[in-house]
Amino acid sequence: MTGTVPKSAPANAVAIAYSKGANSARTTELCIEQLPPGPAVPTFLLVFVGGKHAPEGVLNTLKARYPHVPVAGGSAAGVITQHGFGYTGLEIGIAAWYDKATTPRLYVTDKLLEGDYEGGRELGLRARADNNADAPIILLYDSVHTAEPRKLHAAASLLAGFRAEWGDTNLDLVGGGLLTDLNLTDGWVYTGTEAQRHAAVALVFPRSFESRTSILRACRPVSVYMEITGINGAEVAQLDGRPALDVIEEHMGRPLVGANGEITEIMTLGQKFGDPFDPGTPEDYISRLIIAADLERRSVTLFEPDFAAGTYVQLMASDNEIMLESARDGAAAARRLNLLPTGIRPAFRLYIDCAGRASVVTRADPEEARVVIDALATDNVPLLGFYSGVEIAQVLGEPRPLDWTGVLTTMVERAGHA
Repeated sequence: MTGTVPKSAPANAVAIAYSKGANSARTTELCIEQLPPGPAVPTFLLVFVGGKHAPEGVLNTLKARYPHVPVAGGSAAGVITQHGFGYTGLEIGIAAWYDKATTPRLYVTDKLLEGDYEGGRELGLRARADNNADAPIILLYDSVHTAEPRKLHAAASLLAGFRAEWGDTNLDLVGGGLLTDLNLTDGWVYTGTEAQRHAAVALVFPRSFESRTSILRACRPVSVYMEITGINGAEVAQLDGRPALDVIEEHMGRPLVGANGEITEIMTLGQKFGDPFDPGTPEDYISRLIIAADLERRSVTLFEPDFAAGTYVQLMASDNEIMLESARDGAAAARRLNLLPTGIRPAFRLYIDCAGRASVVTRADPEEARVVIDALATDNVPLLGFYSGVEIAQVLGEPRPLDWTGVLTTMVERAGHA
């Protein structure tokens, strides 16, 4: 069992704690020991918990120490902080706020089983009721609807419902889907006082904040354009009028599916925005991960159900060189925020990192999260992150779900802005 003890934060800052161990209560206690001692009591806790921990065990330990402090966050396929990171399922990471004036407000829905759009709309209605449209928002939700058969809660539908209550507002929103592990086994959310499945939360920051976000990419196109000619939800049945799996494997020149029906390589379908004949860059694409294939129907299933018939896509392959270079560039952009004019300061960083970017999947060396952590190690801005199912960030003027990305967000406080 390990716990790295950072320097205690001043009472008006965000403090970060991280620990790793098999005993949920003791690992949580090690995190608590890293938070400011004495009479300081947090106003809010954002907590990400590896999937081998019991959610109630962690929450009960936090409640025993801080009985009236709301807790948001939830399960994570892995945890990332400047004090350590990992994806064994034994990690716990905490961000603790100590100033009411800078603490986000928490809004909750537990209605995702009634429909992702309906749950998103309820959450949007609650968050919109007493907040201004320009307030930055972090949206977190349970990714897993059912494990067998595998069905995921759809971020695109959740976002559509959430946005329906905000009109044409250009929302300043990032977020991610919560998982217990890299196998998409389960997920759950801390909703203030309990752990719930099929729930989502919105953390709405004061208007004195704005977010500055970099999207860290990892994929490159490896095929010509293909038209989706048959699709049902997330299941793509046909590309160019032929069985989708046949077309994909022809482009790959090898099987995508193993003997036991498992996906053997990281592959996505990417939709390019802008001029289709322009060479473009990774930033021009929104990709959807292929998570399953049906050998009888010769179809493939995507992580999100938001592509439609008539959409032109390309087969996209994960590229470690692009991923690591993007991680360096994104961290450098975040670090430059320390040079903002007087009166504007970086206050907190959240890194939402696709679980598939972990080196246990990509075989990347160095570990991608390590690149980000090391690049930000000396700038003293609190950093908490988690390995996610889906990442959400603004693309082409609105928040959209992403796959195989990292979303690095810095919450920037503007002094004197009420």
